[in-house]
Amino acid sequence: MTGLRRTLGLCFALAAFESPIWALRFDELQDTFRLAVEQLQRGHKDEALRALQKVIASSPDQKAAYEMWKSTDYRDWRDMLVEGGEMELAARRLIDLAGAERKALRNDKDAIVASVSKAITSEDPIERRLAIRTLSADHGEYAVPYLLPYLADGGDEDKRVLAMHGLAQMSTDVVVPLVEALQTKNPVMRRNIAHVLGNIGDARSTGALQSLAETETDPVVKQAAAAAVAKLAPTKSALENLLKSGDDYYLRRDTALRFGEAGDVVWDWKDDHLVAVEIPRQLYSSEMSKRQYYAALAADPQSTPALAGLARAYVEMQNKIDAMVAAGQDPKEWKNTAGQALTAVNAAGADALDLALKWSTERIDASTGGALCRVLAPLAKGPTPGLTAALKSSDGALRSEAAVALGSIAARMRTNPGAEVVAALGEAAGREVIKVAVVISDDVARSESAALKLEKMNVYVNRSNSGARALGMLRRAPHVDLVLVADALPDMTTAQVVDEIRADERFANTAIVLMTNDDAAAANFGDRIQGAMKGEDTAAVEAALSKEMTGDRALAEDLATRSSAVLAQLGALGMGDLSAAQAGLVNAVGRADKTAIPAMQAIGASGGPAEAAALVAALTDEKRSDEARTAAGRSLSNLLGRHGNALDAAALEKVQSVVSSAASMGVREAAAQAIGSISMDGKARADLLRKLRG
Repeated sequence: MTGLRRTLGLCFALAAFESPIWALRFDELQDTFRLAVEQLQRGHKDEALRALQKVIASSPDQKAAYEMWKSTDYRDWRDMLVEGGEMELAARRLIDLAGAERKALRNDKDAIVASVSKAITSEDPIERRLAIRTLSADHGEYAVPYLLPYLADGGDEDKRVLAMHGLAQMSTDVVVPLVEALQTKNPVMRRNIAHVLGNIGDARSTGALQSLAETETDPVVKQAAAAAVAKLAPTKSALENLLKSGDDYYLRRDTALRFGEAGDVVWDWKDDHLVAVEIPRQLYSSEMSKRQYYAALAADPQSTPALAGLARAYVEMQNKIDAMVAAGQDPKEWKNTAGQALTAVNAAGADALDLALKWSTERIDASTGGALCRVLAPLAKGPTPGLTAALKSSDGALRSEAAVALGSIAARMRTNPGAEVVAALGEAAGREVIKVAVVISDDVARSESAALKLEKMNVYVNRSNSGARALGMLRRAPHVDLVLVADALPDMTTAQVVDEIRADERFANTAIVLMTNDDAAAANFGDRIQGAMKGEDTAAVEAALSKEMTGDRALAEDLATRSSAVLAQLGALGMGDLSAAQAGLVNAVGRADKTAIPAMQAIGASGGPAEAAALVAALTDEKRSDEARTAAGRSLSNLLGRHGNALDAAALEKVQSVVSSAASMGVREAAAQAIGSISMDGKARADLLRKLRG
């Protein structure tokens, strides 16, 4: 761009702040974005954000976003992402749009073949250079299968040199498929791929080249691999570099993924050809991590870290697939990896699983760590270093998963679980899970009125006066049950906000209710929302909140149930002192039956006089299910068998009233069993029987 053109472009961008958003033309849009980048480079973050918001508000299409992507250095994108908040939100929106356009352009076979032909056969060096640039900028890794045949034997030497030069010029974009192509049976191709990778110098190829240099039987290929390794000058072994690469992909480091950007395909070598296999982007890092650990295992079949890395990658991948399915997304053939994952994780062995858990605990990776705890529970023969570390985690979910695993192991091995495990089980059993809502409106009175209604429903409420701020809040939120959004917002359309929320798989099951006085407004959103709140009518809100919890809260409910069940098992076996868990168990008695019933059973097996009141309350509560009341009565009978004087006269009268009530036979029989367990002399028991008869 000439200086005059750039100056005029900036003037247009500045003028755009005074003109309607819809007036932005393509060149003005690009200049406004460049202004945002320049202002950020100068440290003028507020001005940069305003310009970036201008770009987003003009609803750029995929082509426009792709042009911004191509013309901007990755470090500038990284700076926008690390700013967080609204700037990160805007940058990610543009990256997503650009990614969709890139995906459409990159795998265009006809365009790739035409550019490869020019790069290999043209006698004009300028045309060849331009063709390579086009392959690199527009097609990247997708061009590799069309250039690889020139690297095999039996071809034109000049074309081979040009193909190798072209691949080297395309640099890091072609490393992943080239590493996969090292599996070829053609030694000339293996040699030439090694040369190209050595010239590119990407650390991701280091371990593969080292392994090739160590295991290759063809002396020419072995020499080429050794020469490539020498250029990379590694300081660690092949195993160590492959392990590091697996960790880099798992943690989405820049050394593996360019500022965290995932790919759309992974590469397989089949029938002596390189084949692209489409993969959902959220699964890419897990799959690539898994592949690096398999390579590490090939380098050293005895490597426990390689097995641990495999287990961790498989568990994470399965968690992501489950989340996609729950969100209504189709993982396609990747959904069928569940059986493979289950076998691989269990085959890794307890030591490797425990090491993987240790890594997850250190990084507070609760999702993967929790799954590893569940896998370890039936395999470990006692407390392990990983489970012990997880029990001390600052993350409540991970701490609870470790406690459930350790409690299950103690019950299975008939050993004392220890006070710390019991306390953590009680904490998990009694943890209260509340629902969370976000209210989005710049009308303070309207927002506060809605928030107060929600708080009366025992819902925790976050408030936002703009759409962008709300989306930034949601991006950082681990869970939200309800979004209550006004039909008009100051910075974005309500439709944009709804679409952004629906695009995030974490909020696929989050209810969205529209605040409006327009009867027809809600109909415009179709099934993207769950109804409208008009004035004081909260029916849609109540219906949305009545749904079962999902995500983290569903996990918390499940943990409460499993913790109560483990405590009940430990109590029945008489394993250890469970007094530290009683307060949590009492809290759990008031929960849903699936949690309350095992909690009652645990209290019955291990509780004392202080906990009897909770069982009496559940037994006499006519709103509770027959199953819960029966469990309360039988648990009370169990407790009274050890503490016969636990009930005072008032409590005894309440239990007695159940026996003579219109409750179901099962409930009355359980209450009678409780009375039968009470310690009393013959006269007192005779008086009680006469009273019952009367």
